[in-house]
Amino acid sequence: MNRLKPKALVFLGLLMVAPIPALAAPAEIASVIHAGTPYGSGKYAVLFITAYDTELWTDAPQWSMNAPFALTLRYHIGFSSDYLLNRTLREMKGVDPKLSDADIARYKKAMAFFAPASSGDEMTMLYQPGQPGKNESVRFFKNGAPTGEVSEPGFAQDFFGVWLSPNTSEPDLRKSLLNLK
Repeated sequence: MNRLKPKALVFLGLLMVAPIPALAAPAEIASVIHAGTPYGSGKYAVLFITAYDTELWTDAPQWSMNAPFALTLRYHIGFSSDYLLNRTLREMKGVDPKLSDADIARYKKAMAFFAPASSGDEMTMLYQPGQPGKNESVRFFKNGAPTGEVSEPGFAQDFFGVWLSPNTSEPDLRKSLLNLK
């Protein structure tokens, strides 16, 4: 019978009593969202390959467009900025078929800052509802650094609808993010 060395026993003991660090909202959204754990999480896979992991963050007891929230994507494979932009616009149109060509063109111009994603990159999008005298906004971050902001009317609903709308092309991911059965 193998005997564990005293150092190994001490290490195992420390593991058993050491506190497990709590998850926290990404630093770039911590001034707005203070949740210790994501509201929901999931994976988006293409042909059995995980493209990205995603987490929905909010302090609200139930997700809604009436409270601040953020969506974080952690990429496992790379995508060009053109692919991300065009795929997002196509998904937005699928979620809201009433979007006109003019709306799509306006959104495309507003999203011109979209950056490519490489494996390991983290993209976070922070939504803040409109306030009197101020439009709603979506702030974008790549690996913690700000990359852009969109305050176009209707943009947030259409953009986040890609993941959170009942009309999404990925209903299982939506269910995971919103903790639906």
